[in-house]
Amino acid sequence: MSEGNVPAEPRSRGSVLAELIVLAGAALLAFFWIIPSQVSGGGIGLDPGFLPRLCAGAIGVLVLADGLRRLSRGVATEEDYGSGWAALVRIGGLAIAGAIVLKVAGLVAAAVVVVPIGMLALGERRPLLIVVTTAVVVGGILLFQR
Repeated sequence: MSEGNVPAEPRSRGSVLAELIVLAGAALLAFFWIIPSQVSGGGIGLDPGFLPRLCAGAIGVLVLADGLRRLSRGVATEEDYGSGWAALVRIGGLAIAGAIVLKVAGLVAAAVVVVPIGMLALGERRPLLIVVTTAVVVGGILLFQR
């Protein structure tokens, strides 16, 4: 509930659809234009744009899945996600902590720290899901680092 235990106003399907279009468009723009214009190919191994494109693609897929889920429920309330400055501070703090761990201890350590803490900050409380997700991400990083 929001301030004063008043239920949050339901969002219209139009606002959810507009949000879906803007965010999916941003992911597509990043994938097809921004990232390719900022990285150069060449060298041995994976293309330098592989990981940024993978992330942009994953963001696009998650935005699409979330938008379709919310549209299929009819209306959505703001209670689905953290709201206000507290959510921004939590995620921003997590990004800063992840960057510090990345610089000090490396990519695998950053994933071990950021993935479970990020999932907890976003409201996930199932320990098995947190452990499995962290293991899959760390395993993927180790697989691609070879």
